[in-house]
Amino acid sequence: SYEKQSSKDTLKKFAISALVSLLAVSKRAQKYAWNAGLIDSCIEQMKHIHAQLNLDSLKPRKRGPKRKENGFRKELNIVMQMLRNCLYQNSEYKATALQAHLVPLIHSFWPWFLLDDSLMKVALQLLCVYTANYPAGCSSLCGASCVQYPGQPAFRGTPSNSLMLCILKWVSHMTSENPTIQQLAFTLLANVALSHDCKGVIQKSNFLQNFLSLTLPKGENKCLPDLAILWLKFLLNISSDEDGQQMILKLTGCSDLLVEMSKYKHKNTPHLPLLILHNICFSPTNKPKILAHDKVISLLSTCLESDNRNVQRIGAAALWALIYNNHKAKATLKTPSIIRKVDKAYASAKKTISDPDANSLNVYYLKCLENLVHFLLFT
Repeated sequence: SYEKQSSKDTLKKFAISALVSLLAVSKRAQKYAWNAGLIDSCIEQMKHIHAQLNLDSLKPRKRGPKRKENGFRKELNIVMQMLRNCLYQNSEYKATALQAHLVPLIHSFWPWFLLDDSLMKVALQLLCVYTANYPAGCSSLCGASCVQYPGQPAFRGTPSNSLMLCILKWVSHMTSENPTIQQLAFTLLANVALSHDCKGVIQKSNFLQNFLSLTLPKGENKCLPDLAILWLKFLLNISSDEDGQQMILKLTGCSDLLVEMSKYKHKNTPHLPLLILHNICFSPTNKPKILAHDKVISLLSTCLESDNRNVQRIGAAALWALIYNNHKAKATLKTPSIIRKVDKAYASAKKTISDPDANSLNVYYLKCLENLVHFLLFT
């Protein structure tokens, strides 16, 4: 009913505020809004706002604040909030937004987002919600904008002007002045990093080279900076399949940097560098490169002596992955130091894990150690 009210009507403002809040907490409200066509309505409203902003930009500039343009920006902000809350954790509603060409529409607003942090924040939130656990939505970021909007000439783009590429270029030059926007940008990248199409764009753009430019603090009690942690979360998702793992290994010096980062403290998300190296160990193509890297092998074997059970599991699983179906790995890892660490870790695990069946992770840890002992001591 709020659509029938005047844009200046106070009742409408309260109705919109209530609707945005209700959509954020109620699945029934989401379903009712979807059935009522709210998603299509929001998309049409965004197209109208885009046309008005374009027309307004063509008019001769007058002195003083642009009240009309600011009004359109506020309206766009509210519409994107509604869409964000309506799409939250629902693939069916996201499919409706996909069919309505949400991403090309957001792409068309990109120049305005770059000039307005409040709009950029809500746009990134919307894209984070839209791409979360929705592969089709992630892939849509890689397409060219080829939808015609009111007040805009017909245009058919190429993949070189995709929203995905715009985001990568923007993040590459982003400063840390706005931590919230920086975190949202990397959350979005972590979402799309699970998509094969997006990985292709990331690889071709050479975006990962920026990881090697990170500066780490020096001195005792070193903690990883926030930007480094955001990068590690992104790379962890990149390393979820073999294509992404090879992208990481092709970065000269990346393995050394991950080893160095594993020495730093990071309370909320520990072991990220270890988990990335752990994932890389599972690919047959990557094993020779990892086995030839003394620092990585030393780090993984040292994990077995850690006081932290999670670190022990990561190290044991990575070493077992390297040895599995790889005779050269057995020769490389069959050193007195590694054999001693494996044997000690296995003996300790059998004593301290009283009921391994009670925890699947403990079962897996013991299985990894058993296999390592068998191949390193008895073959």
